Amino acid sequence: MILPIEYKSKKKKNISEKLVRKKIFETIDLNLLFLLKKRFLWMKNYFPKKNKKIIIELGSGSGCIKKILTNENIILTDIIKHSWIDLKIDMYKMNLNKKYINKVDVFIINHALHHCANPCKCLKLIMKYLKTGGLILINEPETSFFLKLIQIITKDEGWSYKKNIFNSSIDFFSSKDPWFSNTAIGELLFKDEEKFKKHFPDLKIQKNQLSEFFIFVNSGGVNSDIFKIPLNSFLLKFLNILDIFLIKFFPNIFALNRSVVLKKTKHNKY
Repeated sequence: MILPIEYKSKKKKNISEKLVRKKIFETIDLNLLFLLKKRFLWMKNYFPKKNKKIIIELGSGSGCIKKILTNENIILTDIIKHSWIDLKIDMYKMNLNKKYINKVDVFIINHALHHCANPCKCLKLIMKYLKTGGLILINEPETSFFLKLIQIITKDEGWSYKKNIFNSSIDFFSSKDPWFSNTAIGELLFKDEEKFKKHFPDLKIQKNQLSEFFIFVNSGGVNSDIFKIPLNSFLLKFLNILDIFLIKFFPNIFALNRSVVLKKTKHNKY
């Protein structure tokens, strides 16, 4: 099956973050919890050990990160100011307070960068606030064959390879809808590491790993409720091992998630 280089979903995404948050924070569903742990627990290895640290998540949405990283002091931000959101921040503008310039230890962007119309511009603006040696921890959808197929079937989101993602003067899309997206952004930015380094010489890629197939497909969804087969911990771990095998040998077919760590290597003056 040959899939197009661009697909635009005609279905308008309408999600209640309050309902999603209620579902996530009250859930005892092992399938969903396994997926969330897979997405967030690895990040702890990159948090500074010092007591006073500044960790900011962009595009926090329901704030589901705090379901897993319960003891971490993470500042939640989003373009929509819900009661659990600490700061109203637009990723496109990065309108953080000046007190954070060259002070932030870690930025987290979990499945949110593809909702930014100009992700390269966003990363360059983040550099202003990230201290030297600071990190950007990213999870993004991976536009493998199966992710595209899932998007077409569910009419959930779209993708496009048509524009040069490294041209920060051109937006990928024009929309005031915070759910509008291009799920190819993670692949376009990070698949070719040499190309990324050419455009971001002050950011070093420390991690660039593909993951998730069955553990996502059978999770029931984070922002949605879809059919799943409830599994115990043993079977979920087995599925994860199966995912690792499938993605190692057939990444372009099965991978549904890309995890990236970027390190700022030089000091910027503003």
